[in-house]
Amino acid sequence: MLRALLVFLGLAALGVAGAWLADHPGRISLQWAGRQIETSTAVAVTALVVVIIIVAALYRFWRWVASSPMALSSMRSEGRRRKGYQSLSSGLVAVAAGDVGQAKKLAQRTAQLLDDPSLTLLLSAQAAQLEGDEAGARAHFQAMRDRPETEFLGLRGLLVQATRAGDQAEALNLARRAFALRPDTPWVGQELFSLEAAAGDWAAAEKTLAHSIKRKILAGPEATRRQAVVLFAQAQAAGEKGASKQALDLARKAHAQLPEFSPATALAGRLHGAAGDMRKARRLLQDGWRKAAHPDILAAWLDIHSSDDPEKRLDAVQKLIVQHEGDAESRMALAKAALEAGEFDMARAQLTALMDGAPTARVARLFSDLEDADDGDVAAARQWLREAARLPGDDTWVCQSCGRQSGSWQPHCPDCGSFDAFAWAQPPGAGAVLAYSPAAEEVEAAVDGNVDGNVDAKPDAKIEILPPGTLPPDVEPDAKA
Repeated sequence: MLRALLVFLGLAALGVAGAWLADHPGRISLQWAGRQIETSTAVAVTALVVVIIIVAALYRFWRWVASSPMALSSMRSEGRRRKGYQSLSSGLVAVAAGDVGQAKKLAQRTAQLLDDPSLTLLLSAQAAQLEGDEAGARAHFQAMRDRPETEFLGLRGLLVQATRAGDQAEALNLARRAFALRPDTPWVGQELFSLEAAAGDWAAAEKTLAHSIKRKILAGPEATRRQAVVLFAQAQAAGEKGASKQALDLARKAHAQLPEFSPATALAGRLHGAAGDMRKARRLLQDGWRKAAHPDILAAWLDIHSSDDPEKRLDAVQKLIVQHEGDAESRMALAKAALEAGEFDMARAQLTALMDGAPTARVARLFSDLEDADDGDVAAARQWLREAARLPGDDTWVCQSCGRQSGSWQPHCPDCGSFDAFAWAQPPGAGAVLAYSPAAEEVEAAVDGNVDGNVDAKPDAKIEILPPGTLPPDVEPDAKA
């Protein structure tokens, strides 16, 4: 539009100039080298314009001739660059498709067409990895690391290789360098945190985690739980080194960060008790029980109320569960303590209430112990053991990544190495297994053959329920249920 307007204005100006010359005729006389030339003003102006046009055209032609080699070279370079980018794109597609031969071929072609190694090193490295040439891939990644514009990509490739090879020390060094380059890249902070935690460098892991939270890379419940887990792990490490005061401070912080995290609550309670501050220990454990009743908290409570007197232990349990007697874990704790103290009616009442809810094998096992202790009814005890084998297994610490079971919570799974993977849950495929002592055959035969429950068993006869896979090698489990 603008160009058309300019052309129109130019033609209008020429028209006006021509009209003006027509209205003002005149003559021009030129004497040069003994000659005299005369012409009209209009002809002279027209000739001048024609000369200017010819000179301009000749100048443009000269410029074109002078720049032709450079232009041709630029055109050829642009063509090579275009083909190089096409080859690079096709190579990346071949890598994604798993076509090793095509990926290598296109990587070589890209290197020939493009003069910039930074664009070809990644494709070459991926092609080498696809072929299984880890040494070749490593060489390409190292070359990328040595170039400022590709250092971060090179570090990531080397980090992946080190992790696959199990070289945690090298992986940690690479992750720290990558974090120094781009600390706000989410995967870098996550990888560095995982490696520092796996190495037991909890102080460094805490700093990395704090940065991620500050930059809003990690937020919400996940950030809160990680902070609590790191503080708890630091408290454990400090306790193992004998730094009781530091361990207590860290355990208290972990509990404050996540009050429902029972391992931190139990540890903080024990450490308060060990420091002689029983009032704080009781208050903390009772608060933890209210928020998330758990056997770990009960064990810590009984530790700070240690006594060989079953009646005193029963009294301690009643103080812990006060105002929360109705929940399942409180009933279970009270039933066990009452059974040990000989308060059979109290134990039976709690176990009966548990059976009316969602009982597990632990409830039936306690009922079996109760029948044996209260009336010496071996038949009834045996029946409860059968019931235990039928009921769902008891909750325990289970790794959510690999299914590993543990008697205590751990920051890392010993089998798969997953961080914070243990959850209090029923193990997959859990079921009870009946195991017998050598003198228990008489018990089983008597239970199966005596309807009145009068059993003449040897004093050392014993029936137990054990989790699958935990029996000694010399014991043959009888999975009768």
